[in-house]
Amino acid sequence: MANANTAGYGCRQTMTVGNTPATGGQSEFLVQGGAAPGATIAIFKGDPVGNQTAAGVPGAVGFIQDQAALAMTDGITGGLAWTLAAGTNPSLGVFNGATFVDVTGKPTWTNGLAAGQTSDTDYNTGSNNITAFVNTNPLQEYTVRADAALTNASFNTLTNVGFNLNNVGAGVNGQSDCTLDMAAVAGTANYMWKIVRSANVMDQQDLTEAGADVIVTYSNNANAYN
Repeated sequence: MANANTAGYGCRQTMTVGNTPATGGQSEFLVQGGAAPGATIAIFKGDPVGNQTAAGVPGAVGFIQDQAALAMTDGITGGLAWTLAAGTNPSLGVFNGATFVDVTGKPTWTNGLAAGQTSDTDYNTGSNNITAFVNTNPLQEYTVRADAALTNASFNTLTNVGFNLNNVGAGVNGQSDCTLDMAAVAGTANYMWKIVRSANVMDQQDLTEAGADVIVTYSNNANAYN
């Protein structure tokens, strides 16, 4: 039976490796804010994020950027072409929202951070940077939606070392609409994710059709903490 829905939603936390309870490992990082913000690419809830590097013109080293974007804020390749061999920093984890003070002085929470988001000084910190929340547990498992059919051979094999989230969409109310890029199944590069098993979600279990929900975790060395 075909899957009920093929729309993506990025990464949703589930259990951790070994089916142990998930902590998510939520941690705080910074996105460059102020009147000339550094994040020129939107950062969506459920997308992997990593540090900006010295290669980029916008922003500065060490701030957070969305890694699902085909061209990341720092100008390095991301999206479905992300590999460690492409000069990228490892992933820190999955974006889970942000807080900042807007230009009217109002404290603001957002699921997803708009490209070029301006911000004002937070009187608690004295900084105009944006606080990003990231789930950093390197053993965290996530439910994602595949963009094409897969087979049992797609699970945890040596040739399928991982897959990156593609970036065909533009998000929905700050939520990622990325799906898992199954075109990478034939590749041997060090991609970000490896598929572990079916998520067994009702009406999203048909592996022979696009839209199956599956469980992924980070590939070896793709996360900064593993």
